[in-house]
Amino acid sequence: MHYPSCRVFRAGSHCCSRPGRKRRRIHSESPVNSTSGAAITEFTVLELNTSIKELLSAALPGPFWIRGVITGLRNYSGRGHTYFQLADAAEPGEQSQAVVDCALFAGDKAAITVEAARAGTVFNLHNEMEVRILARVNFWERSGRFQIVMKGMDLDFAGNAAVIHLRRLVEKLSAEGVLEENGTLPMPCLPLTAGLVTAKGSAAERDFLKTLAESEYPFRVHPSYAVMQGVDTAHSVCTALTSFLSLSFCDHLDAVVLTRGGGSVTDLAWFNDERIARTISQLPWPVISAIGHEIDTTLPDHAAHTRAKTPTHAASLLVDRVAAFDEQVSRCGRELLSSLKPRLGLEKMRLEKNILKLVSAVKGIPGHNREKLEKLASAMVLNVRAKVHEHEKTLNLLEGKAAVRDPEKMLALGWAIVRDSEGKLISSSDSVRIGEQISVVMRKGSLRATVEEKHSER
Repeated sequence: MHYPSCRVFRAGSHCCSRPGRKRRRIHSESPVNSTSGAAITEFTVLELNTSIKELLSAALPGPFWIRGVITGLRNYSGRGHTYFQLADAAEPGEQSQAVVDCALFAGDKAAITVEAARAGTVFNLHNEMEVRILARVNFWERSGRFQIVMKGMDLDFAGNAAVIHLRRLVEKLSAEGVLEENGTLPMPCLPLTAGLVTAKGSAAERDFLKTLAESEYPFRVHPSYAVMQGVDTAHSVCTALTSFLSLSFCDHLDAVVLTRGGGSVTDLAWFNDERIARTISQLPWPVISAIGHEIDTTLPDHAAHTRAKTPTHAASLLVDRVAAFDEQVSRCGRELLSSLKPRLGLEKMRLEKNILKLVSAVKGIPGHNREKLEKLASAMVLNVRAKVHEHEKTLNLLEGKAAVRDPEKMLALGWAIVRDSEGKLISSSDSVRIGEQISVVMRKGSLRATVEEKHSER
């Protein structure tokens, strides 16, 4: 069967070719497009790819802005290049509608880093980060691979994107009930033992410890250091938080403090990772989150028991709670003494009144019996006065003992609080076993000891 010859299709402005190279005309013997009589142009693979590149360059001749979410981030440290995919943002649980490969070459990366430093921030890319970048198209003729090349970044958009990302995480985790878990734990009345997660030697650590030391209360702090900025932040913080679970004194922790100093929105955005929130929700102690300054908000602030404005404020929350307990104990002691004094005075007045009545009655009795009664009355008066004097001495002694037994003063005098391995107070050697671990709290510091021998009361 013969088909009509096809007309030759010449490449116009929409289909470019290499200079000096002519397209070959094919008179099709194929049924494809046979009814239209159209000619079909033949390309080599390189010619086709070159035409595609020229079309892309003509359509997008210069840099353009593109917005999306970073996925599949990978760095090649040898040359300093970075590669990732940029995807359209999608709702949680849904797939992105489109993805494009993206490259950030070392030279462009250095220029963006300098620009970010001038703006007072640190340039870092990470997965799930929504960005607005300046890019140009790049099509490799040899491989037929299409990608975009990153040339710049909208730093202001990065901050706004971090806020949007945080809001989405809060909505998602709130719906799951993750953010409410730690807040249901009770904060101890006397939180003297705290775990601390922060960067080693940081200003946040110094400010926190300084505030506790200035209170002069016997705080005990157990640090677990972590990376507080960069791609390793979430993993490092989660590891530090869970490390307290494996320590021998974990049952004696009263609270855990997670803190770092201030920074830009993008610096603090490393904490907006749901792994940190989920770890906090599973801890058995109340967590105090103090990340950044008062105006900053991160995901741990929503997941923690209490949010503090700064590292210093986090320490002040613990100090204030201990001070409130101290004041409550002192007030109870004062109220006890105040209630005893009026009652004793009233009883004294009642006795003296009865004595006067008795003396008056005795005076009305004549003769020998009267003399006897007067002697008895005098003896009774002396006895009552002696008793009253004795009770006054006892009251003064009790008042002195009550003052001495003030917890803070007792610790200052060398007394100590001894607890067993379960944290219960020990008042008798019968309540501990040989070889058992015990803790001893003093005015400054604490000890852990092992019972080697014990002696019962005689």
